Amino acid sequence: MASLRNGGNKDQFRMKQENELKSLLTDQQFEASDNREGLLAQAKACANNYALATEGIAVISDFQNNECHIYSGKFGQTIMNLPEYMVDRNSAFEDIIFCHAKKDDLIERHVLELRFFNFIKELSINDKTNFSASCLLRFYGNDVNERVEMLHTTRYLSCSANGSVLFGLCTYIPYPISHSRQTGIIVNLLTGETVGRDIYETSDRKILSRRQLEILSLIAKGVPSKQIADRLNISINTVNRHRQDILATLKVANTAAAVEIALRMNLI
Repeated sequence: MASLRNGGNKDQFRMKQENELKSLLTDQQFEASDNREGLLAQAKACANNYALATEGIAVISDFQNNECHIYSGKFGQTIMNLPEYMVDRNSAFEDIIFCHAKKDDLIERHVLELRFFNFIKELSINDKTNFSASCLLRFYGNDVNERVEMLHTTRYLSCSANGSVLFGLCTYIPYPISHSRQTGIIVNLLTGETVGRDIYETSDRKILSRRQLEILSLIAKGVPSKQIADRLNISINTVNRHRQDILATLKVANTAAAVEIALRMNLI
């Protein structure tokens, strides 16, 4: 019974983390736009054509309306029983696809999405749509013993005048590999160049403050809050406030997840 409860708790934490990550895009300050519907129609046509051309899966995320449009070629229809087209009015994100992914791989995607959003946030409006982020995810098909490697790519298609992202395009195609896994990358779509780690890690280092990094480093070493407060000469309430701010910034549900994300991003 205890193991079942622990498994349930982990799933609840993952769900909360996913919701926190999604809020980065759905809680933006959107501005009214006269050509919004035209831009959405163009985005949907792009996704439909991608699914037809590759037999893969393409998803348009409408962040303002918090809904998504999913187009599926023969691969998605066969492996995941997806229809050719469906719309989810309850979420801008393809939860129906993520539920097929290995949970450990979703952590890698979490890091990439967080990193990509913060990298894009610092760019000019004209440059925001010139980049994509990709990583490999392992999915289970209708047969739970059937595992498929898929290349997952994210890019932003349209931005409003204030820089908020209106629509995102996520694509999935089979990508079989036989040896080491590829880590997530960010690519300039105009030049084909991969963004150097030194560039996006500069954005990474701005995510948490110096004090937050100090506290998270001590948490990672197993130091209790009272000892952290004494060592840094601050109150325990301040430590707890920083803990909550760290969770909110990294879009995670607990400090263990915060430590794991920070380690993967080389923050601590």
